[in-house]
Amino acid sequence: MYTVRELVGILGLRTETQVRNRIEAIRDLLAPHLHRGPNNRILVDERGLELLRALQDLCERGKTVKEAAQALRRRPEGEDTGVASPAATEPAALLLRHLEEEVRFLRRLILEGDAGEGRPWWERWRSL
Repeated sequence: MYTVRELVGILGLRTETQVRNRIEAIRDLLAPHLHRGPNNRILVDERGLELLRALQDLCERGKTVKEAAQALRRRPEGEDTGVASPAATEPAALLLRHLEEEVRFLRRLILEGDAGEGRPWWERWRSL
């Protein structure tokens, strides 16, 4: 969870007011990711941080905060914000590589005719 003060540095902004303005601009998108901490401080979780980073990215590309917020709302539900954290991309790349190898292996089994032979795949392991 990130406080408004921490978000200032993470998003590369100068003041907490700028962070609060961005939070207000997309409060409807952030609602499930906003929490209250000690002394009623605003806390934002990882997904909320991704949304704020996407908003900030659009602002840095020349959009106003209001235009950027509208652009985020127009994105289909579940669409990637376009900002991936390095921690999230590494496991995803490893998983993708693993799945590609698995598909190649299964394709080889099918093409070599070893996968079928009219009996269930587990039958050949029963004799072991």
